[in-house]
Amino acid sequence: MTCIGPSWVTLIVGVLAVVGVALTVRQRTVADKRAQAWQRITWCLERTTSENEAEAALGWDIYTPVTDSPLITRTERDVLRAVATRALWRALASPAQTEDTDNQNDQEDPR
Repeated sequence: MTCIGPSWVTLIVGVLAVVGVALTVRQRTVADKRAQAWQRITWCLERTTSENEAEAALGWDIYTPVTDSPLITRTERDVLRAVATRALWRALASPAQTEDTDNQNDQEDPR
């Protein structure tokens, strides 16, 4: 049986080190992308709960593209789905806000 020479050991250790660094960089990149995705989702959810109707509409318009990210886990997607369902039920339960124009001003326009 022959002994592996020191140059082969150095090569093997070097290759393992490069693979380790590459895996670490990949894991860090995925973690950073997930954090950015959650920042976008948080921004979106803050808009959907706004009292300003235009801002809430913007939040809901962006909701689907933001939550379709492949970086979101199944559990996180279930949570986001529950938030959307809850908001839908709340919107359906609240009475429609219409403007009553019948009694605004009974006087004729003085023009």
